[in-house]
Amino acid sequence: MIWVYGICDRPELAPPRRRGLAQAPLDGLREGELLAVFTRHARSVGEPAPDALWAHERVVERLMADRAVLPMRFGSTVDGEDALRRFLLERRQPLLAALARIAGRVELGVRILELHASGNGSAPAVATIAAGAATGRDYLISRLRDGKRAEQLATTLHEPLATLAADARLQTARGADDVLRGAYLVERGVVPRFRVTVERLQLAHPEVAILCTGPWPPYTFVSDA
Repeated sequence: MIWVYGICDRPELAPPRRRGLAQAPLDGLREGELLAVFTRHARSVGEPAPDALWAHERVVERLMADRAVLPMRFGSTVDGEDALRRFLLERRQPLLAALARIAGRVELGVRILELHASGNGSAPAVATIAAGAATGRDYLISRLRDGKRAEQLATTLHEPLATLAADARLQTARGADDVLRGAYLVERGVVPRFRVTVERLQLAHPEVAILCTGPWPPYTFVSDA
């Protein structure tokens, strides 16, 4: 079984001298302008334990240090080198187009949470009906207004970040306090400016907490390949 970590450009560069899952040495398969980096395993690696997930991620992050890489999702396997070569041949044009699109760029993640001050300065454990919302109808109207305000705030915060990115993908909110969850594809040289913009937005909007993570391999932006 072959475990694939990423599809890279610059195939003249050998895979890094490091080990992947189960301490297997990295190997590479070149097909034209593409290089697939993988490890060989006699049997399935098994469940995605945290150490295995981090081993996979460390390989991908090392690859992106000196080349463009389309990171493969954890668990991407093929039966052997022939199957891997067929994949590279059949998907050659989409893979090359995706590599060209992400070359020199990284992914930054942004999550923005609304802060709710309570009497002791901390967020309340449960939501309460706003003061003055004496009826169910009033409460629903109040929630609708809050929702519109949150949408306007999300737009206000997203736009200056999106202007610094080559692409941006907004994600579905996962909690009531989520104002925005997004991934931004950013030129490496723009990363410091992006972070400064995040800091300025935080200072201008103390009613939210803005979390910026990365740079990461561009997982969010390679699904089309």
